[in-house]
Order: sequence, then C-alpha cells, then structure tokens
Amino acid sequence: MGRVFIEEAMDITGINRIDLVAVCAYLKRSGQASSAADALRLLETGTIDKHDIEEQIIRSMQVEIEEEIVEVTTEDELRTLMANSTE
Repeated sequence: MGRVFIEEAMDITGINRIDLVAVCAYLKRSGQASSAADALRLLETGTIDKHDIEEQIIRSMQVEIEEEIVEVTTEDELRTLMANSTE
C-alpha cells in the first residue's frame, strides 16, 4: 500500500479541502470505500468523478415533501371573517 496524499487528491479532483472531508465521509458511508484512506485513493486515481459524486451526495440528502391540501369552505371563510371583525 502506498501513501495517500491529500494534496494530490485535491489537485486531481478539483475538490477543496472542506468538501474533500464530506466526499470521503460519503464514500465511506455509502460503502464505495472501506476507509477514508481508501476514499482518498479512489479520488487520487480518478476512479471517482467530481460531478458524479456531488450529484450522488445531493440526491442522498434530498427528501420528497408531500403537500397537504386543505379544503376551505365558504362557511369557514365567513366564520374567520366574523371572528376577526369583532376583535
């Protein structure tokens, strides 16, 4: 096993030092790398594409939000208006 150089991984991928931490953590959590050093090796060798990994991280954090539709009747609107007008 060779040494892992953070600067080389940053130069090859174009990922800055702060984002490199997040990328390595994501690669480890997602099972694409067995350790942080393995994640750096993948980045150093160019096995991982910067744009692909950014897209994967974004997708992993996205959550679908369901909208709740509430029907308001005319009677409800009138009650609200009447309640607000007496205050």
